[in-house]
Amino acid sequence: MKQRVYEILYRELVENYANSKGRTNTADFWLTISAISFVYGLITCITGLASYIPYGYLYAVSLGGGILITLSILLCLPTIMLMARRLRDSNNDPMLIILLLVPILGWLALLYLLCKRTSPIQNRPDISNNDTNIYNNEASVYKNEENVYNNAANTLQKQSVSGVFIVGLLVLGWLVNSAGSAMINHNLTVEETAYGNLEPSALTKKANRLLESETATTEARSVVSAYYENLGKEDYHGAYRQLSVREMERYGTFELWQQAVAKAQHPKVETIQLDYVSQDKEDDYTFNYTGFKVTFEKGQEPVLVRLYNAGKGWGIISIEDVEED
Repeated sequence: MKQRVYEILYRELVENYANSKGRTNTADFWLTISAISFVYGLITCITGLASYIPYGYLYAVSLGGGILITLSILLCLPTIMLMARRLRDSNNDPMLIILLLVPILGWLALLYLLCKRTSPIQNRPDISNNDTNIYNNEASVYKNEENVYNNAANTLQKQSVSGVFIVGLLVLGWLVNSAGSAMINHNLTVEETAYGNLEPSALTKKANRLLESETATTEARSVVSAYYENLGKEDYHGAYRQLSVREMERYGTFELWQQAVAKAQHPKVETIQLDYVSQDKEDDYTFNYTGFKVTFEKGQEPVLVRLYNAGKGWGIISIEDVEED
């Protein structure tokens, strides 16, 4: 059976990759689709396993995603042609493949047509009374072709891979794909948590590489921490020194800033988590930006503290409410 599977897949995906004129029976069609699904699932599963490699999450996801995109491009035309041959095999117009563009109802209708059994070649209707003799001759030819095709179809049906194997392959493909997706999602959560806490991870390493310093994010967080510690102690001069020149100029003077800040409550900080990093380069100047999500005790709404560094140390440029995703 192994040899038969290879023969079917080679014929449907390689030999007939651009052929929409032939026919593909139900068993061969679903075997091919199941094999494609299994390969996709296997690649996803391997990507999920590779994402467990320390600091390898981004490389694994990028490589696995690239392989899946390349495979999708390569299989796009063969899959469309395969569906067209399957529709013709059940005596449906291959143009019905356009149902793919109709969500839900179109997909269900197309699925039904793709599952239909092989149908014999139908005789063409009489085009005109003047062509009666020609049509009778053609009818005989089509009848002979029908017999030949039916015999061939019966032979192919006997040689086709069992339905149990096809269903098993389809289910196995779904299982490995689900397992791979679960591993990728799990490791993404782990990476994002480590990134937010500035713990070792692929995302943290990427952030430090972007900012061209292994301590950049740690230094920025210390500024945020010092700002809220000083506010909690009502050391407004100490908190004011953590602001950037841009933020200081927005208030004009220290007294005006102090008046605005003193009116607000300052509960104890619960967590300070890295939200984003970015970098802009203008002429000979490099501007690094970071953002930290700060949560508080007593149920106060979290805020996003934005900082930037133009080569003279980190400074807070704004404190904003956190926008809901």
